[in-house]
Amino acid sequence: SGVLSNGLSYVILPNRSPPGRFEAHLQVFSGSADELEPQQGIAHLTEHVAYMGSRKRERLFGTGSQTNAYTDFHHTVFYAACPTNTPRGNTPMLPMALDALVDVMEARVEPSRLEKERAAVLSEMTMVNTIEYRVECQILSTLHRENRLAKRFPIGKESLIRSWTQDDVKTWHRTHYRPDNVLLYIVGDLDPASAEKVIEEKFGKISAEKQASEIRIPELKAEASNLADAVMSGTVKSGLSWHYPPVRH
Repeated sequence: SGVLSNGLSYVILPNRSPPGRFEAHLQVFSGSADELEPQQGIAHLTEHVAYMGSRKRERLFGTGSQTNAYTDFHHTVFYAACPTNTPRGNTPMLPMALDALVDVMEARVEPSRLEKERAAVLSEMTMVNTIEYRVECQILSTLHRENRLAKRFPIGKESLIRSWTQDDVKTWHRTHYRPDNVLLYIVGDLDPASAEKVIEEKFGKISAEKQASEIRIPELKAEASNLADAVMSGTVKSGLSWHYPPVRH
């Protein structure tokens, strides 16, 4: 394990079972509980835009890899489960997998992709709206009625999801997708020393300052600064997150 100079933390766990496979997970320590009143659902929408819109993720298609992401109250997690080498050419897959996760950190919020993922999230909202889901939400609302979790389900509010602009989503992304607010963990049939070099090469260029400079709504720049201070002082939410039952979408 280690921390890059830009604040990004990483953990590497060698594991040869199953042989010839590895998984790379990028965990952002922000979820629906971090949303402001007019942002309910934006963490989930940003997850879709950042990963489903990644062209580098598309390069993993056809290689025997699986990719996906999820959002809960306190985290947004992106992952790639891949063979160690490509089926054709025997090229190492770790750089390709990390390229896709770096793309998440540097996501371009293109208007066409935003509209496509907005439609996907609204469709997902319809699909999860079952009696079982509504009962689960009522139970969690009762259990957490004294805190924000009761009013911050990851799926969000339809009226708000329909209203967000490109700048709204980019501002959420640049505020929370910072190297000092994420953890990268890799497990599988890999050499740790080689993996560390690839992590430094791929993620070392990202800076919290650059992310903050692209926040479009001025009053939220202070929020981004406070987030960095909280992480650096050791009060990041990861220490508390595991105590809450996740609701995932």
